[in-house]
Amino acid sequence: MTGFGEAEGSNERYAMSVVLRGVNHRFLDLVLRLREEQRSSEAALRELFASELERGRVEVAVEIQAVAERPAEVVIQRDLVRALHAACADLVADGLVSPQLTLGDLMRLPDAVRVRAGAHAWEDGDHDLLMEVARRALVQFVAGRSHEGGKLEAVLRERLLTLAAVDQRLRSRREAVAHEMGESLRRRLQELLEGRDLPPERLAQEVALLVDKSDVREELDRLRSHLEHFLAVMADSGAVGKRLDFLTQEIFRELNTLGAKCRDTDMIRAVLDAKVLCEQLREQVQNLE
Repeated sequence: MTGFGEAEGSNERYAMSVVLRGVNHRFLDLVLRLREEQRSSEAALRELFASELERGRVEVAVEIQAVAERPAEVVIQRDLVRALHAACADLVADGLVSPQLTLGDLMRLPDAVRVRAGAHAWEDGDHDLLMEVARRALVQFVAGRSHEGGKLEAVLRERLLTLAAVDQRLRSRREAVAHEMGESLRRRLQELLEGRDLPPERLAQEVALLVDKSDVREELDRLRSHLEHFLAVMADSGAVGKRLDFLTQEIFRELNTLGAKCRDTDMIRAVLDAKVLCEQLREQVQNLE
């Protein structure tokens, strides 16, 4: 499922922000972007996010800016400056260069002056603040997913109701088809026998066997069971996406069996309609956690 969450926080040393962006994915793919200085907090952050998320590609961007003045160090290579001054003495005596050697001149010379800005050490208080900001961003992210999940649930229920209506069409047609098939088989057998006598009991037995091979009551019962199970799983709390994904595969399998056994045109059309609905159901389930 898609989602977005963002939170900010600061202390006397750092200003922090955590942004979560999620898109659909079959499994949990957590991409965490941290600076090297904060790598010690990575394991705790991953554990926090994994405790609430089970599916989706989630990108976590952590921005940390120092707000306090950082310690600085200035290193001047004195030997280099002395050597430079000595080498320029003749040029100064001849009036070719200015006798004044400024700090700006030295700054333009490689390695003559080095300025290093130090970094604040990553302390326990900074880690705690980062975790708190991450929790608030995660709460917002999960709330957004829940809102989207509610809309997806309505879509899934609509598809299930339509599938249930198709199931009812198949059931109502099944008995009539069995009767029509039995009568058709009787006529064909009599034509094949070409007037020869066949005991009525044997004729009825052969017709019953042939009709039974094409009967789809068991498949329809399993299909209805899967649809009821689908609704029950949707009512469960927590992550249900993988379970529903498996159920859509089972529903499609039953529909394939129905399509293979059906001989009636109306029933075949109903099965094709159900397959389209099942595919739409599967696509939506892929978005659920």
